[in-house]
Amino acid sequence: MALVAGSLTAGAVSAKTLDACKLDAIDGTIERPLQLAPGTRWTYSVGADHPVSSLRLDGMTQGLTRLTVGHGVQRVEHTDTYADVNPLRRGRKELLRFPLAVGATWTDEFAEPGAVGRAIGVYHYDYEEKGSSHVVGIETVKLGVGNVHAYRIERSARWRKSNPTSTDMTDMRWQGQEAVEGLERSISWYVPALGRVVLKRSITAHPSYGPYLSAEDNSRDVIVTELVAFESPGGCRMEGEPIHAQRFADRQPLHYPLVFNNTWEFLLQRDPHIPEQAALAE
Repeated sequence: MALVAGSLTAGAVSAKTLDACKLDAIDGTIERPLQLAPGTRWTYSVGADHPVSSLRLDGMTQGLTRLTVGHGVQRVEHTDTYADVNPLRRGRKELLRFPLAVGATWTDEFAEPGAVGRAIGVYHYDYEEKGSSHVVGIETVKLGVGNVHAYRIERSARWRKSNPTSTDMTDMRWQGQEAVEGLERSISWYVPALGRVVLKRSITAHPSYGPYLSAEDNSRDVIVTELVAFESPGGCRMEGEPIHAQRFADRQPLHYPLVFNNTWEFLLQRDPHIPEQAALAE
């Protein structure tokens, strides 16, 4: 985490606490996302054994948020939903919906191609997802950077992967039915004045495991992403060591039947969904 500390100690603006930055969520309706200044930065951790990841805001115009990920990867999001812009997507992906208020609920549904690169080649597949979200309330969340009041948003999403193809992985085969389905449960804590989620817990399993699946579980199967630094140009800056973040590489998808590692089921269960880029599909 020395990388985080080093990136924030340079410059003339001193670090402040979350209270001094006045980033708490307010109890009311948030009509639209806050317009933040270009140069705003967020840094996240998924555990001490993994490198931190950073986002830099390049600008918010015409309903789009433009970001730089890490040291140069460009990302464009829909400002009102926080979903990545994907011209290959059919339907609508909504991680947030405005106006945002406690008690709000919404559903979203979309389909898009996926493409995952592995050491043995790149494979493509069809991806479908149906999600439902609920703003449960406002909670005080204890983070390494301090305590903050945030909107708690719970989401449940059912997904399906099918039709995998690859010219490099011709030995892959199906062991059973030619599709893999999954269920993801997540809890996100969102602070409007900060402009992003400050903490997210997520877990994925076979849909039949749904009655037992909870992102509040403290097991090693839950992935926890935590904000560890924030910087606003000419304003608030903060940093801290993560106290929740975790991601264990040795965890296998929950409650799926055992399959051979040279089957499509194995890859589609294990690998997270990565949207295919338009350039790859041309």
